[in-house]
Amino acid sequence: MSKPIVLIMGGPDVDLRLELMGRLREEFEMVAAGTAPALASRFAAAGFDYRYYPLHRTVHPLSDLVSITSILRLCRALRPDVVHTFDAKPGVWGRLAARWAGVPAVVGTIPGLGSLYTNERFSTRLTRTFYEPLQRWACRVSDLTIFQNRDDRRQFVAAKVVAESKTMIIPGSGIPTDRYAPEQVPGSARAALRDELGIGSGETLVTMVSRVIRTKGVLEFMAAAEAVRRRHPNTRFLLVGPSDDESLERLTASEVDKLKAAVTWPGPRRDIPAVLAISDVFVLPSAYREGIPRVLLEAASMELPIVTTDSPGCNEVVEDGLNGFLVRARDAGALERAILRLIEEPDLRRKFGRISRQRAVEFFDLSIIAEQTRSVYRSLLSR
Repeated sequence: MSKPIVLIMGGPDVDLRLELMGRLREEFEMVAAGTAPALASRFAAAGFDYRYYPLHRTVHPLSDLVSITSILRLCRALRPDVVHTFDAKPGVWGRLAARWAGVPAVVGTIPGLGSLYTNERFSTRLTRTFYEPLQRWACRVSDLTIFQNRDDRRQFVAAKVVAESKTMIIPGSGIPTDRYAPEQVPGSARAALRDELGIGSGETLVTMVSRVIRTKGVLEFMAAAEAVRRRHPNTRFLLVGPSDDESLERLTASEVDKLKAAVTWPGPRRDIPAVLAISDVFVLPSAYREGIPRVLLEAASMELPIVTTDSPGCNEVVEDGLNGFLVRARDAGALERAILRLIEEPDLRRKFGRISRQRAVEFFDLSIIAEQTRSVYRSLLSR
């Protein structure tokens, strides 16, 4: 008897679901569809079929019509039993097209509300006026809408975007805590990385991993770095991640120059476990509407104390005073004070780090998320 076909549909980062797909492949035939043609080789190397479809990042009626048509054709050719979408636009057009194509089970995960719910610019508010009715339509034709945190579900239910009876929470896409573990990075690799980045063996390292845009809190990170280093010059601040020159939240040229002067910014890296292994404190001062930030889960799994904002998604990973500190978004002073306390209290750092690791293993391990996702597919197919 053939396995049910599950089509995972997302955007240019749909490969973030690769590990989850690997945990589900024994029971389901997993196929992915995304908006980056270059991902085909990565999925092929993992033994998965990958289908490309075009999708414009912003609102673009003619381009969106092409996207819907492409998804319709894809669903009719593949004939999946389940379509599971991720992200904003794939979650709208993907779910609508899947239902129109007659897919038996349609489910969408909303991994955070993103920049649409971060600022009140006229352009953002205008986009929301189109997005919410479309999201309401997509939720109505879906069997289930999955949220990654309680605040996002509460907001969408209150706004009548989705009926509460058709929602559930799965906290993120999961991380393999056996791989994101301090003992997986040997001392020699740590020493080599610190040397590469120019970080002295006796320096305390405060790390942030993020896209470099305003709403992720990079300017607050910069301000905190400048203030903390005046008191503790033996502290280094490391920012890992790409700039996003297409984002409305991109930095100005002068802000980029100031950032480079205040912190070590090597750009994006692929050795994130090693970066976290050499770090003493992890920081994510995000005002962006996160789902469950994967990087916070990675930092927690690597036994790090965390300073992040008391905002949706972030406050699901960190409990204030238990495994880190929660601060107000866009409050550089509060961020500075939290970092200073962790720098000055190494015993507290170690205590918070141990609890971070325990929480990651207990609540966010990939095996837990995979089992919850498997149960969703089984339930939908049994109908």
